Amino acid sequence: MRLKDKVAIVTGGGGSLGEGICLCLAREGARVAVSDLNYHLAKEVAVKIQDEGQKAVALKTDVRLPEDCRGLINTTLQEMGQIDILVCNAGTGGFELRGDSKEPAILENISEEEWNLTVDVNLKGVFLCNQAVAPYFKKQKRGKIINISSVGGRKGVDFVPHYCASKAGVIVFTQAVALQLAPFNINVNSLCPGVIWTPMWEKGARAISDTYPPFKGMPPEKVFEVMVDQMIPLKRPQSAQDIGKAVVFLASEDADQITGQSLNVDGGAVFS
Repeated sequence: MRLKDKVAIVTGGGGSLGEGICLCLAREGARVAVSDLNYHLAKEVAVKIQDEGQKAVALKTDVRLPEDCRGLINTTLQEMGQIDILVCNAGTGGFELRGDSKEPAILENISEEEWNLTVDVNLKGVFLCNQAVAPYFKKQKRGKIINISSVGGRKGVDFVPHYCASKAGVIVFTQAVALQLAPFNINVNSLCPGVIWTPMWEKGARAISDTYPPFKGMPPEKVFEVMVDQMIPLKRPQSAQDIGKAVVFLASEDADQITGQSLNVDGGAVFS
């Protein structure tokens, strides 16, 4: 119960990865505000937490909108009375606007709309949520912020350059904010998940199968298996629980001396 009596906000909490993070936080004693653009998914996760005996609320939030991010902070304070942890997990893989297109996401084929959506959710959303919680954390002179990046932010991947750019931005943004908030006893870190089977990854695997000759015709599950074998020295994928456990660590007193860092949870995929 490392997070007993703490309150955590998790954006993108209704997705597969978000659910794993929320459940890990709750099982360590945190009350959780499950935030997601899809309220019904957020509600399902909140109910799972409540069924385990912990308090949770579901909140609909579009992290691209400053008023929604401010509302997320204010509503959490009204419902929970405090905020101790912010986990910025809301994200997109960059494939949502591709539809049935068989064109690879090479530079010439990435639309401005596709670029804007990816950067707005993955990077601007982190900025707006960090910005919204900062005054409250400064006032109480403590707080933990964990921004979810990706191994794609560490090393460019040829089929998702827009995604990689957005996630790399999260890492450096986190470093800058950590410097600004350190005088107020606020820890700000990022976390880079590796290869996790989620609906977002399944979409990516389908796009890879459709457009890249080495993977042509492979079912998404096989693409995933091959990518794990090629990318991960430990030869096994990561899970949402693996990421959740790392989030718990960064949110706990065990990480009080850690700030401005980016933790890879990737089975050794990248070493920087």
